Amino acid sequence: MLVELRNLRKHFTLGGGLSFRRGTVFAVDGVSFGIAAGETFALVGESGCGKTTIAKMVLMLERPSSGAVHFGGIDLQAMSGAETRSYRRQVQAVFQDPFASLNPRLRVKTIIAEPILTQERVERAVLRRRIEELLDIVGLPAGAADLFPHEFSGGQRQRIAIARALAPNPRFIVLDEPISALDVSIRAQILNLLADIQQRFGLTYLVIAHDLALVEHFSDRVGVMYLGNLVESGPTAEVFAQPRHPYTQALLASVLRPDPDHRPRVDAIRGEIASAMSPPSGCKFHPRCPHALEHCAVEAPAWRDLGGGCAAACHLLETSHAQSA
Repeated sequence: MLVELRNLRKHFTLGGGLSFRRGTVFAVDGVSFGIAAGETFALVGESGCGKTTIAKMVLMLERPSSGAVHFGGIDLQAMSGAETRSYRRQVQAVFQDPFASLNPRLRVKTIIAEPILTQERVERAVLRRRIEELLDIVGLPAGAADLFPHEFSGGQRQRIAIARALAPNPRFIVLDEPISALDVSIRAQILNLLADIQQRFGLTYLVIAHDLALVEHFSDRVGVMYLGNLVESGPTAEVFAQPRHPYTQALLASVLRPDPDHRPRVDAIRGEIASAMSPPSGCKFHPRCPHALEHCAVEAPAWRDLGGGCAAACHLLETSHAQSA
């Protein structure tokens, strides 16, 4: 695995004040998965489930409370200074909002050159050619280098952000909702661009998304998160065709289908997601689960290997396995 998360946790302590009570937010509460070189792994789930916090820990923008992130077999927290600098070059990000992620005071050539110049000294002519090459890769003319971000549309800005991410020749890119802020008409163009770039340069992607249609067509494997925990994972085609966890089933049933006769065959989930400051005992999904068993409220389900690269954490799977046996 190129990237591996091992029992990763991130807990935030709130100190009180006018707006907040004291307590601990269990943002990520024991997540493990790996991403192989060259593949696209997507994390999905409701807002506040911990997806972006995981991305921040992978990018070294947050330190884990416990557990570890490994890159190429090395724990990020155990890296030397030189290894950390190398890691920051190899791992880049494309963020959700292209209007906020680009410095409006800088010209495009400066925005793209910045990650290159932080790693090495480059002659001006060589740097200029590299910038023009990157702009061509993302489908923008060379003249775009001398313009400011406000002179571009949202889709063009996201192309600039992708060019910036490619500038230091990374191996791994975190895509945090890369098309959610864009017009529907250009979302497919950006996804096709990202797919072409991945194939051309052999990149590995971690995609943070709530758009399940995007995930279905863009990712190789998917992990479904609920309230800080991973509840199901596996090859995207397998998970979408046969979801095993009730929460995954409910998520997929909520996807609109272009078929007026389509009727999702799943019971609706109840209520609202609990607070990450006081998560339910046992299985965190049990208060909303239409199939909850008595011991779901007491005992957290074990992570069960379902074969074919699929796995999930649900007591119903233990029951069905016992019945089939």
